Amino acid sequence: MNRKSTIILCFALCFGVCLQLLAQQFSIRKYTAVDGLPQSEVRAIAEDQNGYLWIATQGGGLARFDGREFHVYTTLDGLLSNIVTTLFIDNKNTIWMAHPRGITQFDGRHFKRYQQPFLETGSRRIRRIFQQNDSIYFVTHPGVIGKIFNDSVYYWSRNVVPNKNVFFTHVRPGKSIVHYMSDSSFVYSLGSRQGKISHKNIFGRTLNVFTAGHDVMVKSDLGYFKIDMTNQKFISTKIPITRHIIYFDSTSNTYWTREGNKLMKERIHNDQVTTELVYDGAEISQIMPDGEGNMWIASMGDGLIRHYIQDFSKCSSDRMKMVMSIAQDHQGDMWIGSANNGLWRMHQGKIEAYPIPNTSDGVSSIKVTTAGEVYAAYRTGLGNYKRRTNEITWLNRSDGLSSSYISSIEPDNKGGLWVGTNMGGLNYYDGKTFTLLNDDAGIKNKSITALKFMTVTETLFIGTDYGVYEYKSNDKVQVIRFPEFDNTSILSLNSYQDSLLLVASGGAGFAVYNPKSRKRRVYMPKDGFPSGFVFFVAADEGNRIWLGTVNGISRILLNAKGDIIENRYYGFDNGLTGIESNQNAFYFGEKAKYFGLIDGLYEFNDLNTEQFKSYPTHLTAVEVLQQVDMANNYTKKSEGFFKVPASLSLPHTANQLTFHFNKVDKRNPQSVQYKYRLEGFDKSWSHPTKLGEVTYGNLPSGQYTFKILATQKDGSWESIPLTYNFTIQTPFYRTEWFIILMVLLCIAGILFGIMYRFRSRVAKVMEIERIRQREQEILRKEIARDFHDEMGNQLTRIINYVSLLKLSSNGHTQENGNGLGELFNKVELSAKNLYTGTRDFIWAIDPLNDELSQLFIHLRDFGVKLFEEKNINFRAFNQVRDSVRLPYGFSREANLVFKEAMTNAFKHSQANNVTLTLLKVDEQFCVELTDDGVGFSYSTITMNGLKNIRGRADKIKASLLIQGGPGVGTKVVLKFGIGIKEKQKVNKS
Repeated sequence: MNRKSTIILCFALCFGVCLQLLAQQFSIRKYTAVDGLPQSEVRAIAEDQNGYLWIATQGGGLARFDGREFHVYTTLDGLLSNIVTTLFIDNKNTIWMAHPRGITQFDGRHFKRYQQPFLETGSRRIRRIFQQNDSIYFVTHPGVIGKIFNDSVYYWSRNVVPNKNVFFTHVRPGKSIVHYMSDSSFVYSLGSRQGKISHKNIFGRTLNVFTAGHDVMVKSDLGYFKIDMTNQKFISTKIPITRHIIYFDSTSNTYWTREGNKLMKERIHNDQVTTELVYDGAEISQIMPDGEGNMWIASMGDGLIRHYIQDFSKCSSDRMKMVMSIAQDHQGDMWIGSANNGLWRMHQGKIEAYPIPNTSDGVSSIKVTTAGEVYAAYRTGLGNYKRRTNEITWLNRSDGLSSSYISSIEPDNKGGLWVGTNMGGLNYYDGKTFTLLNDDAGIKNKSITALKFMTVTETLFIGTDYGVYEYKSNDKVQVIRFPEFDNTSILSLNSYQDSLLLVASGGAGFAVYNPKSRKRRVYMPKDGFPSGFVFFVAADEGNRIWLGTVNGISRILLNAKGDIIENRYYGFDNGLTGIESNQNAFYFGEKAKYFGLIDGLYEFNDLNTEQFKSYPTHLTAVEVLQQVDMANNYTKKSEGFFKVPASLSLPHTANQLTFHFNKVDKRNPQSVQYKYRLEGFDKSWSHPTKLGEVTYGNLPSGQYTFKILATQKDGSWESIPLTYNFTIQTPFYRTEWFIILMVLLCIAGILFGIMYRFRSRVAKVMEIERIRQREQEILRKEIARDFHDEMGNQLTRIINYVSLLKLSSNGHTQENGNGLGELFNKVELSAKNLYTGTRDFIWAIDPLNDELSQLFIHLRDFGVKLFEEKNINFRAFNQVRDSVRLPYGFSREANLVFKEAMTNAFKHSQANNVTLTLLKVDEQFCVELTDDGVGFSYSTITMNGLKNIRGRADKIKASLLIQGGPGVGTKVVLKFGIGIKEKQKVNKS
């Protein structure tokens, strides 16, 4: 093929490209059963507050569409019928559906059915549902209306105007209603009042009613009229459109019209109508714009149709595929290199092709030097375009290249060109000769994959299969370490914000590198872009970073800290039919951005998204222990359209929750990403994810707030997260009161153990003491018996022997007068005294006498024998009836105290009466000895006797009280408390 024919062919290609470019400004996407739509006959469509699209089908039930998938409701879910003829969404976001014989209401969770009563004339088909104030109205086929208020049907048929039927009902902007009646009149509401206007004297028949801006328009047999409701008149309007108008788009002044099965867009300019065929194939039942700039078309046979502006428009023919590189020279010409059809130049609207020596090699890179020279790299050499001759000079190994397989080229600031080869290392071309960067520079890998010259620092960055090198003129190469990119190829190097470097890897994402500080930040697919295999990474004039990956194109914006604040993904839904990009196939100009993909060249349509709506993020369900309905058992409140249970207070056993959430984006559903965080559990936000659910299991007790952030229409993150509060109750065994109780019980247990051990030890000691006392008692009994049997008997025999000696020697003693009788008397008296003392000792040793009553009896018996010798009247009184055990030794000392007192009374008191009394006073025991004798005086008594009885009282820890005086008698009181130490008191009065 000669050059001229090539140019002619290129003209034809260019013309085809232009036509295709115009046609693809708007795109058509059909949704049918393959996509999940239950029925191809779509009767009506409506959009709710969350952005969901609701689709009424002829036999397939009701479908909900969120841009990604369809969710279908049928009679099995609660619909009255699977035939849905019309739809209406009220101001509470409740869905109302009309069926041939009734209505279904859906509030997001529950269905309520209203069955139309059977009439003799047959069922009345519901044509329209609308709302006025808080009531729902519906118009049936004969032209009567029904009313539903507070979920109850008030009536099924009533005339708007007496004896007149409704032919047509039109909903005005603001949802006010206009009824066209059978008497050729329009009945409408204007504020709080109702108006009526007739066209009988103006035109004949009404053919169509539609809204144009804020006006209600009527197409009649005499042309178009506007209804002036304020002045109650019809105003003739000239509209040069003859086809049936379905919808008027006031934003673009476009009329959507229908003729047979053809759907068209018509525009009026200077009274001329331009018509564009939108769709041909099925009857159109409704057209509805959404809040995102899409136009949704309901067809009776071809399913749901979406008409929208693409983010990308393909601007090449089928002959220009596999675009590998794009560049613009100093004259403004666009250069395009392909992998199969050589090199192309677009000059002043014309396209010219330049074949390369081996077409199958393909052009991998196109660059323009500072001197304006255009170079193209391919697998067998380097091409240099000569504008003077409009030809390309091809250079290869014979011209000095170290290898003909060129992978990357990059101009420097001196007009030269760096040339990276696949296996031959790095070359520099000054326009005349090639110079190989020798091995002494330090590049260990000869396979060069990417190059970037930074003009600011005059530094060349070199990408290889084993990392990145940094090279400055006449210096050695320095290695830049990217551990994350080990064992991956460096596919792209570009500048960012003039002083930073963007590095793309073949599998591990991309990085932003600061050559001055040597710091880097690596971004991986977990940060929200579709693939780690990044063919190119580059920044546009707004410092937005574009990634060309194996799975489409992403646009990212970083803040000053390097965090991703915008992330927009572009794929099939955005006009890219072939989503895999190429290494050098991008161009960012002042007015246009071009991208080369495996199936051709695409232009980015930078749409104004300010007019588009971004719908709210919302929860669709909260599962407890993987059960949706279980959460309702722990709350009485619900929120949102999906009736999500609110303010949950869950027991500690129901501590696994799954949150389902969504954000509707019907323009670019694949770009929606989420970040979530459970405050009280997570330390930071999650990585971006496209999944609309997350499960938290085994949550500890506490109060939690689940937060969700989603990307908006421009890819930025929402500023205010969606929050959901709930509580996991603390089990009783972890509550404060239970812990305190357990601590107290533990302390009590420890104390009880200590006390039990102490008491056991005390009981053991007491048992040992009791055994010891029993042993002592046994010993004392044995001693008392032995003393009584041995010493008592011997003393008795001694006394008897002394008495016999005294009798036998009595006469002799008197005759001789030698005093032997007196001596016998003394011996006898001593023996008697010793016997008496021995008896007292034996009595005291016997443990049977360690009892208060035995002490009293012993003293009583002693007193009786003692005082009867002088005929002194002695009496004893015991007022204590309790059995009181006395400590060992107490009886002996108390006995001696009162024997001493009785003896003194016998010898010195000259009393006629002596009384011994035992009584109890104030928990103490008293033994009193009183007489009515002459009394005593401290000056006349001996202190040894008083000292002895005081000493004995001290031994038994008793108080001794001696009262008396000359002529008043004497009273001796021994007061004691068993186990209580009392001070001795002596009354000197």
